[in-house]
Amino acid sequence: MPGGVVGVVTGGWYLLGVCTGIVSAADLPGSALFASRADGLADEQVEADLRELQRLGSRVEARRAELIAVADRRGIPGRRGFGSSTAWLMALSGDPAAVCRSRLGVATSLQTMPETRAAFAAGVVSECRVRLLAEVQALAPEQFARDEATLVSEVAATPSQRLPQVLSEWRRSTDPEGAEADTGRVFARRALHLSDAWSGMLHLNGDLDPEGGAVVLAALRCLAEPPALDAQDTRTPAQCRADALVEICRRHLDGKPGSGSSRPHLTVTVPWETLKQGSGVVDTEIGPISSEAARRLACDATISRIIVQADGSPAEAGHSRRVIPPALRRALDLRDQGCTHPGCDIPARWCDAHHIQHWADGGRTESANLRLLCRKHHRDAHDHQPYPRRQ
Repeated sequence: MPGGVVGVVTGGWYLLGVCTGIVSAADLPGSALFASRADGLADEQVEADLRELQRLGSRVEARRAELIAVADRRGIPGRRGFGSSTAWLMALSGDPAAVCRSRLGVATSLQTMPETRAAFAAGVVSECRVRLLAEVQALAPEQFARDEATLVSEVAATPSQRLPQVLSEWRRSTDPEGAEADTGRVFARRALHLSDAWSGMLHLNGDLDPEGGAVVLAALRCLAEPPALDAQDTRTPAQCRADALVEICRRHLDGKPGSGSSRPHLTVTVPWETLKQGSGVVDTEIGPISSEAARRLACDATISRIIVQADGSPAEAGHSRRVIPPALRRALDLRDQGCTHPGCDIPARWCDAHHIQHWADGGRTESANLRLLCRKHHRDAHDHQPYPRRQ
């Protein structure tokens, strides 16, 4: 069996399938599914092959869920010295915690969902639809056991956009009182997970109850939807939402009593030469940032001078001081009123004080060398100088 070819073409799915007996030899390279290069297929064949791959992929995922459930039930993770089945699965698969946690949840739920398990193993329903069915089963196990066969058939045939509505209608019709009680259970299931990625990004994953979710959506829309954006804004919608979340958190910290002198709410240790040269990267708690980003943060921050010895241990620490003294900041707010980039109307309280000539390059911290910029335009000023000044 040409295992290397299988891995390249399918990411290892069919190699796993053959080893576990859930994919026949006819599904391997040499069958009709792999007879031609993808770019030589007709449009209809591309669609047909994708549907077939979806079915086969679901069968492989179902087998994985079965094996995970067996391992969890037997206590294999504990015998291998792991504190949880999620940690064991992370080590075994190399996948992140959120993915492994989700797979474990599906595997556990399927043990009391025979019709769903059978449809999953046959490739009739995908893993994402199984997860939805598992959520419904957790809320109404008795009603779900009674209606499982019907629900599975309906979920398999329903377009993805309508799935949440279909499941919600079933819940309300089968048990109105339970549907009302669900609101409390849904609230109890709210969760937010944060994990560091190898790339230096912070990964967010979680669920919010409808009330909390509506509040978050409303807040994000205030900053991320078209009416709130510059017509020349080139960010993607996803980038706008990410920036909006950070901005909401930053504004909260800016307005929190006693935190105003701690802006920009991030601790970074920057070698003096790196700050001067503006090249390279600087480590933070989450991951590396560019030295130019560190220079931007240092425009308006609390600075502490620390002299270190050759081995890196601190030898002398000076007093912390604000780069922009409070009195000068108040004068800038009064003078500029807000972001000084042309066409931007972000108010002063949500702006940074930007050194036109950075203080690390000899620029003076005085009103003539300072201007207020919102976070987006402050970043642009450091990455794409020069910018015109609004008159």
